[in-house]
Amino acid sequence: MQGAVKCFRDYYANEFAEGMPNFLGSSGLSIIRQLQEAITRSRSTIYLFGNGGSHAICKCIEYALQAYAASREISLRVQTGIDIHKATWLKTEGSPGPSFIRVLEAEGADSRDTVLLVSGSGDSDNLCEIARYTECRSIPTLAMIGSSRGKLRELMDPSRCFCVSVEDQQISEDIIQSITYFIDQPITNIQQKEWSETVSSQAEKLRCVIQQTPVSFLAEVAEAVVDAFCRDKFVWVLGFDHPALSVCAEHTAHNLNWDAVYLIDDPPQRLISSSPTACNFSGISNDRRREVISNLAGISQARQKGVALFYCFNLGSHTLDRLLTRLVDSDIRVFLLSAEGQLTQSHAGVAVYKTELRKPQIQAGISQIVGHMLGRMIRMKLMERQKSGPSISDQSRFLIDFDLAQRRLLDGN
Repeated sequence: MQGAVKCFRDYYANEFAEGMPNFLGSSGLSIIRQLQEAITRSRSTIYLFGNGGSHAICKCIEYALQAYAASREISLRVQTGIDIHKATWLKTEGSPGPSFIRVLEAEGADSRDTVLLVSGSGDSDNLCEIARYTECRSIPTLAMIGSSRGKLRELMDPSRCFCVSVEDQQISEDIIQSITYFIDQPITNIQQKEWSETVSSQAEKLRCVIQQTPVSFLAEVAEAVVDAFCRDKFVWVLGFDHPALSVCAEHTAHNLNWDAVYLIDDPPQRLISSSPTACNFSGISNDRRREVISNLAGISQARQKGVALFYCFNLGSHTLDRLLTRLVDSDIRVFLLSAEGQLTQSHAGVAVYKTELRKPQIQAGISQIVGHMLGRMIRMKLMERQKSGPSISDQSRFLIDFDLAQRRLLDGN
């Protein structure tokens, strides 16, 4: 198993590190310039629309835009779509997703505003509707999509629709999210060559970070989560220190709840809680369930021992240290993916991978990548344990070939 995980991890690192500069090196400067210009436009709103995991990416972009505006003392309004609890009201008959057009209509969006569409497949019907709507009303619109074959590309001007040339939809999601690493860059006078070199340099650093993720860390998290699922134990996926880390924690929880059991007959119950965030993009509404708060507040009384996976920035947090003590005392297995810092005290049974990254948005991006890798590993382990789904003769090939986003592609969403 560990050999297959290493092969898969290295594949993922290489695909991401090659795809990121291919996408951002050619398109990133234009995207960021258009977004920065939109921020300075008076009395305007930036609308960020995406479905599922793409909505989570939109939330990370929102935080990056807000940080950029705040550092320059610019007032900024960002609207990232739809609360899941309003989705029934906004859902269009026959459409798999909510109608974002109703949001623009309700707010009276016009040519002063900007719309950014994010889609892994580029085929989402409700995003195609937005593209047609904004074209007719001269509302500036950009799109970042994960496939050159997406329908959105046919509906938009090529100078405003940017495609990732990577077939693996989860890796394309990670590449699209990497735009958040650079939104705060001073790019007024930067030349294309310098920009491309900056992006390539960052991609190489991240290739190393991914390849240095211990195989044992990944394998142990996957095994512990599968064991929790099969034994009706709790799984917590929590983000600390920055809202983008919380969003990526919920993104991972969403993948584990829905996508990791695709094509598995009689899948086990998943008792998953994720960070309480403003994201609220998933059908399980992890971030609004009262159990999340009660689980965190009374975790030492938890009857069902389980697993906790943390995405954090600094291990030295007093809040984190107190929580770890309660978790360990409750015999809950803990895994920490952090950027920097040291635990204030040692905790038996706590596994840590520290990336040494210096920006929370980049740490969030790596957290999403790790979550994507774990989701595939957990699905494979569930198939093997449940003796369900397609036969797996080559584990590394299975992990590489079957990204979890294929469920949405096969279901036509």
